[in-house]
Amino acid sequence: MRIGIFGGTFNPIHLGHLRAAEEVREALELEKVLFVPSYLPPHKELALGVPAEVRLEIVRLSIRSNPFFELSSFEVEQGGNSYSVRTIEYVRQRFETVPWFILGQDAFNEIITWYQSSRLFDLAHFAVMSRPGAERPELADVLVEEAARFRPAPDGYVSSEGNRIVFVDVTPLDISSSKIRDLCHQGRSVTYLIPKEVEEYIERERIYE
Repeated sequence: MRIGIFGGTFNPIHLGHLRAAEEVREALELEKVLFVPSYLPPHKELALGVPAEVRLEIVRLSIRSNPFFELSSFEVEQGGNSYSVRTIEYVRQRFETVPWFILGQDAFNEIITWYQSSRLFDLAHFAVMSRPGAERPELADVLVEEAARFRPAPDGYVSSEGNRIVFVDVTPLDISSSKIRDLCHQGRSVTYLIPKEVEEYIERERIYE
């Protein structure tokens, strides 16, 4: 089964996330994309301390109409710092497949600083979301010593073990979670930035006031 893993704080998830995930799913012919809200992100502070259960509900409402999208509460149930290597290991075991780990190019550029980063490339393929026309990074600059394991391929790179790093151009929607939080705090409209069900839930529960 071709599975994608899309993680993040999703505080809140927005149409930019959803459209990018759909475009990656289509480009890689994924049968399922797992949305995995983090419990405690190790690389950035969780703005406003929004509870994990609330972010899970936001994601659930956002993806429920897409049969290819599925919510995973794995990192929330684990508690503590959310490390991608553990999530990938869980998905490999659950689906008995090598998953595709989906992330943005900025995050990919810092991946060498992640927990057990060298193991990540043994466990998963990587789908790096980039803007159309964006210059691809030199792999040696990003992965340093690990880059020697990969050779160029038409859509990215492939390792000696067959694991791939591909770059997928996605529509550059200028939407951010921080902008949505700010608009909510100011009492301004977030219509057309997030799904309607999420907008109603955030307003009803007064999450970002």
